[in-house]
This record gives sequence, structure tokens and C-alpha cells, in this order.
Amino acid sequence: NIVIFGETGAGKSSLVNLITGTQSAPTSSDAMGCTTKTNVYEHDVVIQSKTLKVKLFDTAGLDEGSEGTVPNKEAQKVLKKLLQTLMEQDGIHLLVYCVQGTRESMALRRNYMSFYSKVKEKVPVVIVITRLENQNPDMEQWWRKNEQSISNLNMTFAGHACVTTVTIDENDSDRLKQRREQS
Repeated sequence: NIVIFGETGAGKSSLVNLITGTQSAPTSSDAMGCTTKTNVYEHDVVIQSKTLKVKLFDTAGLDEGSEGTVPNKEAQKVLKKLLQTLMEQDGIHLLVYCVQGTRESMALRRNYMSFYSKVKEKVPVVIVITRLENQNPDMEQWWRKNEQSISNLNMTFAGHACVTTVTIDENDSDRLKQRREQS
């Protein structure tokens, strides 16, 4: 069980599509969220000739205003209930904190602490930074630039990934296609 959470518009559904290699999770470029409830996507991952069946839990975005698709208080309540239920049943194997690399966010630590407190040391938490297609000289530069700030905020992660989740078409540049492939 892999739970993907983060702010509205961070690219959680796009990350599901990147992982699964499909367009099964609806996405939107609007500021308003398009995921109104937790959606579960089953996917087979092949690691060293073994097939691992994973469930990706794509959650509604956090920090959307009271007029949003899913108001923040409701999104937090639903996510906390999901975490509690999964911890009591099959367990959570990984929490993926999805954040936009292009957005400075005061909510970064608040959201991290809110959900980290629910799983404590029991579940590894990784951070995935999205929207890095224009990061120079490479996507990993975001991490090199921000790792210390994240550490200073007492946020620790079992790992990180700097990605672009943008959908590619044949007219896109070779550089963008390469970054998507790296992701």
C-alpha cells in the first residue's frame, strides 16, 4: 500500500500515471483539484524478475480553500482516516509526499508533521518533487539547493525523487522527452 499525498495541484495523479505508465488517473492543469476522493490504482512492479503487486492510493489535495473541490479540513480528515484504516488493516508500506518544485510553500512542514505524526517511525516517507522540467542544470538541482532547508525544518525522508510528470507528445523538445524518461 503506497499512499500519495500533498497539496492540491502538486501532481499526485500525474505521478500515479508516471508510475503506472498509463493515463488512468484523471489530471487537470487547473488550480482547483480534480481528485475529489481517494482513488486506488493497482499496478504490478517487476523487481529482479519478481512481480510485486502494489496499490497506489491517490488522495485529494491538501490546502485547497473552503471554496475548493475538497476543502482542506475535509481532505485532511479523509486522509487521516485512510492512514488509520490502512495501519489497522493491511498496513502502509510507503508514504509519498508529493510537492511542486516550482512553489514556495509554507504548508510543506505543516502537512509533513500532520501526517508523519500518524505513522511515526513505522512507515518510510519519501518526497517526490514535481514540475521540474525547467530546472537547470538538471532536475536533481532542486534537491541540492533545498535539502538543507528541509533538514532545518526537521523533516526527514527515506528517499527523494526529482521528476517531471508532464505528459509528452511528439512535438515536445528532446530535452523534455529525456527528462520525462529520467523520471
